[in-house]
Amino acid sequence: MIRAQPAPALAGSPPGCGSALAGGLRPGRLLPAHGVRRAPSCAAPALRFARRPPSPAPASLVNPLIDVPALLWVVAFQMGLYALMWLLSLVLLQESRRAVAHWVGFMLLLCAGLMLAAWRSEPRLWWAYNGTNAVTVVGFALMRRGTERFLGLPARDREQLAVVLPTLALLAWLGPGREDAPLRIVATYCVQAWILARTLWTVRPALAAEFGRRSMLGIVVPGALMVVMLLLLAGRQWKAWPEPTEMQVSGAANVAVMLTYLSGCALFSFGFLTMVTQRLVMRLREASMRDALTGLFNRRAMNEALQRAWLRHRRSGAPLAALVIDLDHFKRINDTAGHAAGDAVLVQVGALLLKQLRGEDVVGRAGGEEFWLVLPDTRREHAVALAERLRLQMAEAGLGVTCSIGVALAEAADGDAGQVIARADAALYRAKTAGRNRVESG
Repeated sequence: MIRAQPAPALAGSPPGCGSALAGGLRPGRLLPAHGVRRAPSCAAPALRFARRPPSPAPASLVNPLIDVPALLWVVAFQMGLYALMWLLSLVLLQESRRAVAHWVGFMLLLCAGLMLAAWRSEPRLWWAYNGTNAVTVVGFALMRRGTERFLGLPARDREQLAVVLPTLALLAWLGPGREDAPLRIVATYCVQAWILARTLWTVRPALAAEFGRRSMLGIVVPGALMVVMLLLLAGRQWKAWPEPTEMQVSGAANVAVMLTYLSGCALFSFGFLTMVTQRLVMRLREASMRDALTGLFNRRAMNEALQRAWLRHRRSGAPLAALVIDLDHFKRINDTAGHAAGDAVLVQVGALLLKQLRGEDVVGRAGGEEFWLVLPDTRREHAVALAERLRLQMAEAGLGVTCSIGVALAEAADGDAGQVIARADAALYRAKTAGRNRVESG
């Protein structure tokens, strides 16, 4: 005979529920009306579960996780730190001081605007609402003017004033109330976006020319994204009209606004601080490669220029010539007229040499009264003709000195660039021993 098997107890039910419902009864057998222990109720847990109140929604769906007024203070503090950083750069580096002074003002005004926004409350005060927008617009204008100065571009003050002054007049005319807030917000975001977009457009070629395409893109691409963000914020207010979407109200969009300002100003500050440092390093390197008296390249720079030209000659087979020029009896000028007169002669000789050179030629003062010329793509006859022309001009310039010149060309047997100068120097020695004021070729 087949018996019904007890069913396992249901999860979460009291002991015996499974057997009472399934395995405790045999088929065809009736329960007596008395003397039977009542099985534990299995519906109770389900009934108790049904009576529970619904779980509350996650906190992020009810209240924002980030307190925007507190975030305003944090971002304002960060802007103040950037202003301090630029102020220290202004004092310590003393590089691009006018541009940096504009950037100090830009960061200070952003800091002030965010602090004013953090103070917003009822009753609505003009300086906390309209004042916030006014100082940030002026700050953006200072940012553009400083950036143009940094890159040596002409200031476009008329263009800026044509936009900024009407905006400030509108902000002064509008009240701080909710009814005027949408127009104030749209105008501010649009003007900020316009100033930033015009800045990026005007400085783009100069950035690429001085610092390279990568540095230019590192500034322009994040800046363009910030322009888009500002326009989206203006569009959000336009869509919500007449309800204001003010930045001190907690919400995801305003958190995005703060993060946009924070990241944008961080990229601006560190990007341009890097460029200021790069420019300073380049100028120090340039100074280390120049002769302090004549402004020509010094011996180190001439050796590097000769090495580059020699490597190019080895690759392409193009001719390469070098001239070594030495002033005759220069010591006599120092002894009779003084070192100041001798320095003046050296400066004039340097200027005379520069006037006779092509764009690809390189001239420098190797030391004392000796000058070097590196002449790429120059054959021997042309190098000798140039040397004779320089010798004649030196004698006719009324400087009180003549010069001796040695000419040499790079040869296939040369092991390095120094051998070219060595042959030119040997030719110079022959010119000196032959009576000076002459040209010899080696």
